[in-house]
Amino acid sequence: MRFTGSVYRADHPAHTDLARTTAKSREHPGRFNTSRLGAVYLSLEPETAVKESEQADESPQCALFVVKASLARVLDLTDPHVLARWRLTLNDLRDDDVSRCQEVAEEAADAGEEAIVWPSAVGEGRSLAVFADRLGHGSRLEIVHAFELSQAAVRSVVAGVRVSSLLPLLPAEPR
Repeated sequence: MRFTGSVYRADHPAHTDLARTTAKSREHPGRFNTSRLGAVYLSLEPETAVKESEQADESPQCALFVVKASLARVLDLTDPHVLARWRLTLNDLRDDDVSRCQEVAEEAADAGEEAIVWPSAVGEGRSLAVFADRLGHGSRLEIVHAFELSQAAVRSVVAGVRVSSLLPLLPAEPR
């Protein structure tokens, strides 16, 4: 599938270089990145980005980055038919053993996919792993806004407060 729109990343405010983030991700393999395949992790909803970051990071500083994405080839694992075609289950997408997801990521990237979208493990929402160093002609990722979040704001989002109520200037895009 093709994707164009805003996506979100919650991370330390200094982490603004997405190419460096992709390269560094090879040092810490995750669900859809390996020592051979780097990825930038994003979310389609700002709340999902904050919740995912809070689960993975212990930094007292947090920024919510709004990233403009234009991606030509995204493997959509939110579609049950696509999930079955890749011999994955929802449990694979949430399991602590990420080896099957890593295999799929490498196969998909080798086949030309630029990203993978899947149901977030932190509840509702969708996560996106972009293989930023493998983007094709015309595809891009660009940080367009950064909002610093206090720890109180992060705790509020984790507790269920919508980011838009904390950041009324957050650009909203219809989905």
